[in-house]
Amino acid sequence: MPGETKGVNGRRRGVLPLLFHFRENGGLPLLFILLIFLPLADMFLHIGREVPIWEKRKLAARPRFEWQKPWDYLRGCENFFSDHFGFRSWLVQRHNLLTVRCFGASPTDKVVIGRQGWLFMARESEQRNEMDYFRRRRPFTPAELGHWRLMLRQRRQWLEERGVVYLFLVVPNKSTVYPEFLPAHIRRPDGQSRLDQLLAELGKEKDFPVIDLREKFLAAKGGQRLYSKTDSHWNDLGAYIAFAEIMERLSARFPDLRRPSPDQYAVRRSGRAGGDLAQMLGLQKRHYREQAIRLQPNAAVEVRSVQSRKVIAPYIRVSISESPAAGLPTLLLVHDSFAHQLKPFLGQRFRRVVYVWDWGLHFFKDLIEREKPAVVIDEIAERMLCDLKLENPPELNRPAAP
Repeated sequence: MPGETKGVNGRRRGVLPLLFHFRENGGLPLLFILLIFLPLADMFLHIGREVPIWEKRKLAARPRFEWQKPWDYLRGCENFFSDHFGFRSWLVQRHNLLTVRCFGASPTDKVVIGRQGWLFMARESEQRNEMDYFRRRRPFTPAELGHWRLMLRQRRQWLEERGVVYLFLVVPNKSTVYPEFLPAHIRRPDGQSRLDQLLAELGKEKDFPVIDLREKFLAAKGGQRLYSKTDSHWNDLGAYIAFAEIMERLSARFPDLRRPSPDQYAVRRSGRAGGDLAQMLGLQKRHYREQAIRLQPNAAVEVRSVQSRKVIAPYIRVSISESPAAGLPTLLLVHDSFAHQLKPFLGQRFRRVVYVWDWGLHFFKDLIEREKPAVVIDEIAERMLCDLKLENPPELNRPAAP
């Protein structure tokens, strides 16, 4: 039977008597020592199977010894071992699975376990926490609002003087659109969010070209899911609403622009592993699965990549696509990771699109002068308003009319 073994005389011996026998012969302490040193052995022999866990941070690197800083080396060794000891990823995954399944709690402050299988982003950094944003815990100061207004006004003015259309697009937080799936203890108080504050400040400008998608999303979410349940990003349906709104704004400048219609796309659904939030828990394959929702154009336009992810500065990458049959001229899009779902829509409408993946949302004056786009779009996720400080190059920092 399982859990039993046979003694030398052929009689069956249970596991518990075997352990007593092992202990009486001094083997139990030896087994304990072997278990202690097993993780260390795995570090060198790699006898265990690595389990992928995306912790959204850089693991500690192997330290280098310097005679002038011996204590730094010891601290580095401790940090390295904490991040790389044997069977670490497997143990972390099992701990996370136990915490989620048995207690319904999140093992990390970076992810919130919501209702009905929904996951939400929480702490991304010391200053950026979507749940704190949801709770209105740290509103903009008047000085911060004034700085944002000045920076955006300068960008708009500089571009308009050169005949370039400017749009500022804010993608709503997942918790903003689906608060009903948050845990009951996370509640939104009355008052303005940082986005509410910023829009009120920009309302002091004349017809400032900002795209606020919240009303559109709240109206559309009843008939279709706009965000992934296990990912912090929207799906193709959410990105399409943003794309349609961009096209609507541009129609005043480009009268021949064909407005998009949902009938031009077919909805495809398929199962896949969990998204980035499930990956941060290490449970994207076994515990969390996801239904991917994609929009496939009925009549696709050829889009070719002419430059793929060229690094122009730390954490800033540029890629370029071209579509000769498209009707609109060049677009420059400065974006974060939400733009990945936007690219297929925009790439088929603009003859040339320059994508600048930049979490800092800088203003790329030299690139604009070289590419001469007809449209520039700054796209930002709502939660980035927690800690992003917008800056412009010196050429834009001239006094602007109040």
